Amino acid sequence: MIRTKWLTTLCATFCMATAISGVTQGVAATLRYGGTTPPLTMDPHVTNDFVTAALVRQIYDTVVDLKDDMQIGPGIASEWTYQGNNTWRFKIRDGVKFHDGTPLTVDDVIFSIMRQKGSPLYTALFGGIKEAVKVDDTSVDVISSAPDPILPRKMVRLFVMSQAWAKANNVEKLPDLGAQGTEAYSLRHANGTGPMQLVSQDPGRKTVFARNANYWGPFPGNVTEAIYTPIGAAPTRVAALLSGELDLITDLPIQDIERVKSTPGFHIEQVPQQLAMFLELDGTRDVALDIFDKSGKPLQANPLKDVRVRKAFALAIDSKLIVQRVMRNQAVPLSVGGAYGMDGFQKDLDTGRPYDVQQAKKLLTEAGYPDGFTIQLNCPLERYTNADEICRAVASMLARIGVEVRVKGMVWPEFARMLVNGPSSSFHLIGGAGNSGDIQDTFVSIMATRDKAKGRGGTNWALWTNAEFDAVVDELVQTFDPAKRTELYRKGLTIARDQVHGVYLFQPMLSWGMKDTVNVSARADAAVMLQNVKMK
Repeated sequence: MIRTKWLTTLCATFCMATAISGVTQGVAATLRYGGTTPPLTMDPHVTNDFVTAALVRQIYDTVVDLKDDMQIGPGIASEWTYQGNNTWRFKIRDGVKFHDGTPLTVDDVIFSIMRQKGSPLYTALFGGIKEAVKVDDTSVDVISSAPDPILPRKMVRLFVMSQAWAKANNVEKLPDLGAQGTEAYSLRHANGTGPMQLVSQDPGRKTVFARNANYWGPFPGNVTEAIYTPIGAAPTRVAALLSGELDLITDLPIQDIERVKSTPGFHIEQVPQQLAMFLELDGTRDVALDIFDKSGKPLQANPLKDVRVRKAFALAIDSKLIVQRVMRNQAVPLSVGGAYGMDGFQKDLDTGRPYDVQQAKKLLTEAGYPDGFTIQLNCPLERYTNADEICRAVASMLARIGVEVRVKGMVWPEFARMLVNGPSSSFHLIGGAGNSGDIQDTFVSIMATRDKAKGRGGTNWALWTNAEFDAVVDELVQTFDPAKRTELYRKGLTIARDQVHGVYLFQPMLSWGMKDTVNVSARADAAVMLQNVKMK
């Protein structure tokens, strides 16, 4: 029997929390804060979009809690043990109530597990669960189709919803986020057990929260109301902060960091985001989307399936220069998948990718494209810091090897629908690193061959496939031994790097700007935990 212990080590290395004296505790306060994009839904099981997850995390508790240092701890489950036979047992906390006043039961936990496991974007985490079985009124067994060594860590993304509420509002089944014209009740309404209650959700405009006075857990802050406003345009977002319209903004533009720091009455908080930015390249289609010859005719082949072309792209894109010029050193270049701080990340394999235009041209010629070709780069505007500038820098670099890049900027909802409903992109910028904080999830969800039966590749939007890599994943997901897991992490990361799963760019620094009257530390998952915010 394996008994899991949680860690409490604080992120002293990176977190630059600013102590503020004189914070008034226990006094009602309203936090007005803003970010780049709106939540896609209030239904926590529908999407793994991290802005959406950061907001619904205020409302819905998870089976296992994700602490500020990205380590796991007790949540709705107070403890958990591995029972053998592919079974983890979770002991459910007593005395927890939903926002509508009804008590949380083991049946609600079971309902939530089985509901979220059916979400296409969560199959990498929960697709291997066969069933959740009630042991007694305080315990549930979660049985997987195979041993799952990191199931408790995955449970930091398992949001607990009331079964009775879902049934009463006809949302027992997951609504279709990608469908046009759908308006399921759970898209604008919520009923969790978390520290904040949803007051209103006006899609694209604002989300209003109120403190849950009956919250079962600690609530060290003094926020009683919070209003989230999405503001896509960076200058407008910064102006809203400095004018006093907002108290805090996430995704502070890099070019405005020094400006905010030097403005009396404001400060910033930073932490390396648990996110990797990279370019995905279509690895499966015989005829790629939006790729043309130099005369403008669609290519009747997919050059991105050829590893020589993929290597040429990697050699021609100088990620260090992008970090220096575009990200102004507010990021760390990456040459392997994943991100620093994630379980299983192998720092010594991240040795840096060479920049070699001549070698890139040689590889393109060997692949049969001596004159290059024209390709569309789909770019999610406003979603990621300086995304437009990153895409244009990539276009400029690839032009040096004869590849003409047409950058197509798309607002995030449009970009997300393109991927979720398709995927319908052969070349795009994206950020991702897996949902649980373990590299295994990066492998399973982002890199593995799409396989619905296995629950693999759900966010492998470019359809990369490699049999040797998939074999590593098959072994890793069932391996408990730490030394063997490390060996498999290393093997998988090496294959993905050498076969160019994607062109890895960098891990960004997350920057929040706020008034001096606001005290909260930035989290690597980009979630402003409202119960921790102290205002004066």
